[in-house]
Amino acid sequence: MSEKKIRLMIIDDEPQIRKVLSYIILNSEIEKFEIIEIETAEDALRMLKVKEPDIIICDYLLENTSGIDFFKKISVDYPFVVKILISGNVNYGELRDAVLRGAVFKFLSKPFNEEEILSVLKEAVIKVRDNYQKKDLAERLKDF
Repeated sequence: MSEKKIRLMIIDDEPQIRKVLSYIILNSEIEKFEIIEIETAEDALRMLKVKEPDIIICDYLLENTSGIDFFKKISVDYPFVVKILISGNVNYGELRDAVLRGAVFKFLSKPFNEEEILSVLKEAVIKVRDNYQKKDLAERLKDF
């Protein structure tokens, strides 16, 4: 485990989903996390400017937008954020296209269980570590 906490943002309009996910993640032994719970996409956009997360777990059905549209919107400015979509009701054609384009890293179907969450989270942490290296390289290459 590293010293730096991985910043994880949970976006869901259901407080109980945010709390359950936070509880499972904080009590896992995968990594140390700093968790930011957000209710709306608009609040998430504001928070992104203040605290850029390493991972975002976002519900598909949000007020005024979908989780996929939210991920598409932030992908250009936040290309290294690992994006996980959760939902009990999703357009699978749209989801497939988003995964193929890289807008979504993984999808979790509701209801999910602790093992599924932790398995996807382990993969996301590996991706975050890889992204740290890519981000560092991109920063160093900007000077050339």
